[in-house]
Amino acid sequence: MRVIVAGGATVGGQVARALLSPGNQVIVVESDKERAASLAASGLEVITGNAWVAATLEAAGALRADVLVACTERDEENLVICFLAKRHLEIPRVVARINDDANRWLFDNFWGVDAAISSAGALMALIEEATG
Repeated sequence: MRVIVAGGATVGGQVARALLSPGNQVIVVESDKERAASLAASGLEVITGNAWVAATLEAAGALRADVLVACTERDEENLVICFLAKRHLEIPRVVARINDDANRWLFDNFWGVDAAISSAGALMALIEEATG
């Protein structure tokens, strides 16, 4: 499986490492040069650039990707990346990180999001399950 992870901060880096396994090719797109160098030094394949630019995603192999995970620290960036990935680059599966649960309503099919995950929402579901 070919996976692009857009955003290599803490969560994006963890996602990329978790997806690394035999048979998977994982490429991280990171705009911060120092963070990109650190990710590359840890053994990840990294493209330095902005994931909301089609040419950057194409350089990361988007035209052959099976999955894109929009995992930046800003919801508006994740939405634009998802829209571009699904509508322009036709990546079959697009997953988004929701940083602010108040924005959950935006992460839908219109923006090209197949699945959206909120850390706060997932934590609340676990708490409710454990205490219910």
